[in-house]
Order: sequence, then C-alpha cells, then structure tokens
Amino acid sequence: MWLIVPVILLLSWRMTRRWGQALNETVAWIVGYLATAGVLWLTDVGGLDLVETRPNSPGAILAILGGFLGMLVSRWRWKRRGGHLEPRTDWRKALIRGAARVSARRFAGGGKAAGSRTGSAAGSDVAAIAGRLLGRAAANLFVPELRRRHPWFRAMRALISPDEARQRRQ
Repeated sequence: MWLIVPVILLLSWRMTRRWGQALNETVAWIVGYLATAGVLWLTDVGGLDLVETRPNSPGAILAILGGFLGMLVSRWRWKRRGGHLEPRTDWRKALIRGAARVSARRFAGGGKAAGSRTGSAAGSDVAAIAGRLLGRAAANLFVPELRRRHPWFRAMRALISPDEARQRRQ
C-alpha cells in the first residue's frame, strides 16, 4: 500500500507540473482513501455485510477509487481558483541563479583579511563544497556536450517532457 503514495505523487506532478499541487493532490488522495476505507470498515464492523474490507477484496478497490475521487476534487478546486493559469516556475533558472549567488558571495569575500572573517571555518568549508557541487550540477545540466552524452539524463528528460523528445526524433 505504501508504494502507491509515491506513484500518486509522480502521477500528480506529471499531470500538473507543479510540485505544490502534486503534494496537495497526494494528500487529497490519502484523505479520500482513508475516508472511504473508514466508512467501509465501519459498515463491516457495524454488521452491514455490503463489502468486505480485506486488502484483496472489492472494498480495497472502492477505497482506492475514493482516493482518486479526493484527488479529482483537489484538481477541480485548483483549476477553479486558476492555478493552472499561473506561470510555472523554471527550476533550472532558479538553480543557475542560486549557483551564481553562491559563487558571487565566495568571490566577493576574497579581499577580506583572514582575521576579520566571521563564522567558523567548518561552515565556510561546507558552503564552498556545496557551491562547487551545485556548480558542477549546473554545468552537467546546461553544458550541451555533457548533456547529450549522459543516457540517464536523456531518459529522465524524455520522461519529463515527451514533446521535446518527439521533436528531437523528427
């Protein structure tokens, strides 16, 4: 059962392309599932033998469908408030801006004397290592020669945006 929740999160993200809405839909699926399963369990304990509540019975399918109904309600409310009309945030540009800020801070502090530095040496080492790792990740993402050679990157990109993959094939 616990394997279904990450699949629901990925399905929601694939449909909306927004992590916040995907998380909302996943929570709505869990609430719908638990509410439907709770109603079915109460009817079973209460003596109404409408549907069995074992995991391999039709009651489990009804509970899963109740989860999808909760997910549908969440998507309907999101579209009603205009969430699908808001522009998506470009995580690649945000990543590049963050790497640029880290490197700018690192180079801006280069002229200070060693005695006037604030903070611990371990903290600055962690920041430097994180900045280098972020810079390498950004280079791997945005340097076309590296991007074309890496098969996992191509596979993930095809999964995330199949339209671009189709255009490249044509």
